[in-house]
Formats: sequence, C-alpha cells, structure tokens
Amino acid sequence: MKSKFLRKITYKILPFIASLAQRVLFLTCKKVYELPQDEMPTPLIWVAWHGQLLMLPCIYRKLKPSSHEIHVMVSEHTHGDMAISVAKRFGMSFIRGSSRQGAIKALRQAIDTLNRGVDVGITPDGPKGPLYSVSDGAIILSTKCDAHILAVGWSASSYWQLGSWDAAKIPKPFSTVIFRASEPFKLGGLSKEEAKERVKDEIMRCMGK
Repeated sequence: MKSKFLRKITYKILPFIASLAQRVLFLTCKKVYELPQDEMPTPLIWVAWHGQLLMLPCIYRKLKPSSHEIHVMVSEHTHGDMAISVAKRFGMSFIRGSSRQGAIKALRQAIDTLNRGVDVGITPDGPKGPLYSVSDGAIILSTKCDAHILAVGWSASSYWQLGSWDAAKIPKPFSTVIFRASEPFKLGGLSKEEAKERVKDEIMRCMGK
C-alpha cells in the first residue's frame, strides 16, 4: 500500500519537475538551429535516440506549429507512464507499445495514424536498447505508408551524462545547444539492413557525430 502511494505521488510530481527543468534549460541555454528550410511533408515519421528525449519538444515546436499533432510511440512499461505524463505537458499524444511489448498493436495504430496524415514519433533504440540500435518499427512504417522519415537530435557544449543504458544527457544551464534535423527522406530501394543503417547514420549526424 505504501509503495503504491509513493509511486502515485512520484508520477504526479516528477513530470512537473521534468517539464519545468526542460523549460528552464531551454530559456537559459543559447540555442542554435540547423534545420531544413523547406516546408515539411506530411505525415512524417520522427526518429531520435531514447537518450535525446529531454530536449526534443524544442525541435518539434520549431519545425511545426503548435496546432500540429504528433503521436509518439511509448512503451507499455510503467516507465512509459512517466514519459506520457511529461510529454502531455507539451501537447503530444501517444501510441502505447514497443518492439518488446505490444508491438503489433502499436504498429497497427501507427499505420492508421500516418494514413490519417498525422505525424508519428519513434525512438528506434527504445525502450531498453541496445544503445543506438535501430529496431524494425520505423522501417516498417515508412515502407507500408510511403512516409518520409525525419531524424532529429541535439548536442550541447556542456552537459551532465546519466549512467542510464541510453547514455542520456542533460545540457547545463547557459551552455550552447545545437538542435538539428535531417532532410526528410524515404527508404525506397534499400534492403532492411541498408534502411536501418541509413536511419542510424542520419540520427547520428543530428547528434553532431
């Protein structure tokens, strides 16, 4: 009973703290944008590494108007509940499921979402890695729906790095954060392994690698 109560309190408090921290960091950091200049096609499949999630809403709102909708694929694990609580504060919607749990259901919902002209967001190495690996989800969605993929990422001049599997980083206040996005691309004519390598390369470039 006590553990359930503490978990409930944690889920109410931490999302507020996390969203507040993200906004404070965004306001105090110097921001540099390296983004496509042309109008974005719709729908898009947004891809980024799991460890980059903290600052990604900043890129999304820079490229898309506040009225634009995106559905982010989130794990059915309890950690996914926390991610949803945080991201709801940035006006995002969700599809529950991942490569490890509820994958088929999540892919069907994502295909329906893209077919309605709504963007979908995926972390190809989530929810638990391996680090910088690309699962099949984004490849399947792009192929089935003939949708463009947009890789996004960021790097910071100064940051804290967590000891988590995803090597998550938190930019330090007053550091310079460079936000990057690839040109939208499709995977036509590529084998599955070639497509995964293309997606990985584009995300790594968005991290400044």
